[in-house]
Amino acid sequence: MNILALNSSPRDNETSKTELVLQTFLTGARRAGAVAETLYLRQYKINHCLGCYSCWLKTPGKCVQKDDMTETLFDRYLQADVVVLASPIYHATLNARMKLFVERTLPMMDPLKEVPEGAVPHRFEKMPKVVALSVCGFWEQSMFDAMSLTWRMCLAGDLIAEIYRHSAEFLSVPEFQVTVQPVLDALTLAGEEVVRFGQVNPETMSAITQPLAPPDLMARLAREFWASGGEG
Repeated sequence: MNILALNSSPRDNETSKTELVLQTFLTGARRAGAVAETLYLRQYKINHCLGCYSCWLKTPGKCVQKDDMTETLFDRYLQADVVVLASPIYHATLNARMKLFVERTLPMMDPLKEVPEGAVPHRFEKMPKVVALSVCGFWEQSMFDAMSLTWRMCLAGDLIAEIYRHSAEFLSVPEFQVTVQPVLDALTLAGEEVVRFGQVNPETMSAITQPLAPPDLMARLAREFWASGGEG
């Protein structure tokens, strides 16, 4: 299995919790026999979608713009067996760079193709399955609701797993490692399960989303973090 991971975090890999969760997941996928590569969208030039719909009408399946999306990323997406779309949540849903990428995948759709209700009218015969992965610093799992709705609307049956981890800033805090390790173990297992079974078991997902501490404690620590100027 060929897995392509696209990480839209603007942070460097040492501080990015998106990267931490993503690479832990990919460790499990490789353990199950997959070949996995990560591309960082911050390193690519992706222009905004022009809304001209030339990719539907004038140049079917191909965007008229010349940038890294048309020259590299679009084809890499189509060639993968599984794509992992990894985005942090900063403001309610997927971040701007991932949204930019998603909008530029419009050439993959054929508006004239008849499909069952709720399905995506794919232009190309082969499409990768998709795993959506995200982290946020907030302590409520409900923070991922808007993102989940977006992915389910855009991807429909191509979406095989959604992996969302709240309270992510605490994953690297030494005092939390006793409760963090089971989460990381579950993320590795999730990578294995996607390769072997094409999905993540509910028990594994519950372990990924388990709280690191009571919500009131997480809320207090978060306020203290911001009150200190974002240091600590």
